[in-house]
Amino acid sequence: MKRILVLSTGGTIEMLKTGRGLNLDHHANIDTGSIQTIQDTEITVRKYLSLPSPHITPEIMADISNELRDLEISKEFDGVVVTHGTDTLEETAFMADIHLEGSLPVVFTAAMRSSSELGVDGPRNIRSAVRVACTETENLGVTIVLNDEIHAAGRVTKTCTSNVSSFDSPGYGPLGFVDDDRVIYHRLPIWRLNLPPGPLVLEKRVGLVRTAAGFGHDVIDFLTETGYRGIVVEAFGRGNVHPETADAIQRALDTGVLVVITSRCHEGRVLGVYSYPGGGMDLLDRGALSAGDMAGNKIRLLLMATIGAGLEKEQIRRMLSSL
Repeated sequence: MKRILVLSTGGTIEMLKTGRGLNLDHHANIDTGSIQTIQDTEITVRKYLSLPSPHITPEIMADISNELRDLEISKEFDGVVVTHGTDTLEETAFMADIHLEGSLPVVFTAAMRSSSELGVDGPRNIRSAVRVACTETENLGVTIVLNDEIHAAGRVTKTCTSNVSSFDSPGYGPLGFVDDDRVIYHRLPIWRLNLPPGPLVLEKRVGLVRTAAGFGHDVIDFLTETGYRGIVVEAFGRGNVHPETADAIQRALDTGVLVVITSRCHEGRVLGVYSYPGGGMDLLDRGALSAGDMAGNKIRLLLMATIGAGLEKEQIRRMLSSL
C-alpha cells in the first residue's frame, strides 16, 4: 500500500470561471475522483496554500521546499504530488529539487484548463502524477507530470501560454510517459544540483537581466548600484553581449557582485568561443561564471540559494561546472 500525499497550492487547477474570468475567489477543491480508484494507494489531500502561480515568490517556493524536506525526513508518506499553477511551476519544482535529498518521490502537476472549461486536463494530470509518485525510480529527483509526460525539474519549461502540451524539456525531451497500463521511463537525468544540507535560506538581492540589441548595461548598473549580490545575464547565443554591457558586467564584478552568464537561446551551452569585447570568452576571462545550458530563471534561484547558504564564488563555479 503506497501512502501518497496530494499537497495543493492553488493555480488554474483549482480555479472556476466567473463573469470576469478565472479567479481563486471562486475555487474548486482538488478533484480526487480519478485517483481514489488507483490500486494499492492511500490518498491524503492537504491544502498548503491557495495562490495563482504568478503570486508565488521565491520565499514561498522556499517554504514549499522546506515543507517537502520535512515530509522527506518524516517518512510519513511514500510519495508527494504537488498541485501548482503553471506559470512558476518549473521554478518551484527546481528549488525543491536542489533542496531535497531525493529519497522521497516528489511530483509536481498542474492544469492548463480549469474545471470550468471544455477538455479539462487537471484530473488526468493528477492521476498520472500519483501513478508516477507510486512507481518513481531512484535518482530521478523532482519531476513534473502533465499531458502524460514525465519531465525533470532541472530541464522542463512552459513553452506555450495555453496548450495542454505546453510543458517540454527543449533539447532533452521527457524522461518517460504515463500509459494506460504502466509508467514507462526511457532515460534518467545524468546530473542533479544539490545544495549543502540545512535550512533553505535565500539571498533576495539576485537579479535577472535579459539582453536585447543595445539594451542591458543600464539595468546591470542599476542592480550593482542598489546593492545586488548576484546578477544572471541572459546573453546572446554562446554567451555574448554588446561591449557596453560587458563594461557594466565588469563594473559589477569589480564591486564583488557574482555575475553568471546564460543564453537567451532555448537550447545549447554558454561557452567561451568568441574573444571580441563582450564575447563569451571575454566575459569569462573577466570573471563571470558560465551557467552551461541552464535557463536564467532557474539559475537565479540557484544563486539565491547558494549565496544564502554562504557558498563562495569558487564553490558556486565548481557546482556550475557540471552543466
